[in-house]
Amino acid sequence: MTLSILLTPFRWFKREFIPFRILDRYLFFDFLKNFAGTLILLTSMIVIYEFTNNMKYLVSSKVQQSHVYFYILYSVPGMIVQVASPALMFSVCFVVGQYSVNKELVAIMVAGVSFLRIITPILFFGFFVWMFMTFFSQFVVIPANKQAQIEYSYMAKGANRLIDFVYQFHVKGKNGFYYVYWIDEKENTVKGGFNYVDIGEDGLPNYTVSSQKAKFVENPHHWILYDVEEIRFNSDLEVVSREKIPEKNYPFPEDIKYFSRPTRNPEQMNFFELAEEIESRIGKGIPYRDVLVQRHVTFAMPLMSFIVVALGALAGAITKRSAGVASLGLTIAVVLLYYILYSTAKTLAENGGLPIWLGIWITPFLFITAAYVLYKKMNI
Repeated sequence: MTLSILLTPFRWFKREFIPFRILDRYLFFDFLKNFAGTLILLTSMIVIYEFTNNMKYLVSSKVQQSHVYFYILYSVPGMIVQVASPALMFSVCFVVGQYSVNKELVAIMVAGVSFLRIITPILFFGFFVWMFMTFFSQFVVIPANKQAQIEYSYMAKGANRLIDFVYQFHVKGKNGFYYVYWIDEKENTVKGGFNYVDIGEDGLPNYTVSSQKAKFVENPHHWILYDVEEIRFNSDLEVVSREKIPEKNYPFPEDIKYFSRPTRNPEQMNFFELAEEIESRIGKGIPYRDVLVQRHVTFAMPLMSFIVVALGALAGAITKRSAGVASLGLTIAVVLLYYILYSTAKTLAENGGLPIWLGIWITPFLFITAAYVLYKKMNI
């Protein structure tokens, strides 16, 4: 009995959609063509904007111009994610709106096919896009964005702009606390000041080190400090010794990247990297609430693809005049409102104004609820 109940949805799907009915092919492929065209058009517009915006690097940059083209190329997957939801809503609203304006929707429903059954293939497609965008963002967009940032750094450095440096940064290490100044990754060197406080198991300082310059040597792993002042303490925190040393090696466990990249942008990490970042920040004593927020965003943001499909279908069904104008206006209004509410709630969640789960999921919940209420009121 239980197995029969579990198999009911699959039997219904097989009965209704295998093989694909003429009505489903007619509506779905009409929607699919509009979606593909809209997606390509919107993506192309952003590509043209990015190319125009970065034209200055083609003129002023001293590095190869190919970096500009690679930057735009690697940015394309992220552009597709940005425009996928607006393209979905416009397409479904336009197609269903056309059917409504031309009375085809009424004719189909008079023939005994419910509105929900009419749009079911599109709803399934919206659900598929939600799942696809989740994995696409994790394993394609994020790696591509990282490569785009690398290309952008080449462009910016070639245009004599200072990036990728750290100035005055304090952080907790494995065995103590650091306070460092300028980071020069090319030379694996900290310049302008390198300070360290070694902490014992009892939580008291064993010694402090101050130097003007520190160089990291990868093999074998050690640090070379120059113009060093080393102060050692006893268990009563009394100064035992004070030395000034021109040069000395120290076996600090951290490497140069520990300081040059103390935190990473959560938006540029996949789900597994987010877990690693949380552990890393806990070890460094750095707040990690924004990383926890991003873990929820990983699944919540792509859900917008399904939500706009549902809202677009309902909005299209009540369209009485030009489907194109109505679809464009509704798409702009819904997408803009969604982003405003979502961004506001996300900011509150990051700053502690709302619980993380509530700040990220409240906007999708409100829009799904609105779609359900609208569907019930339409009585179709």
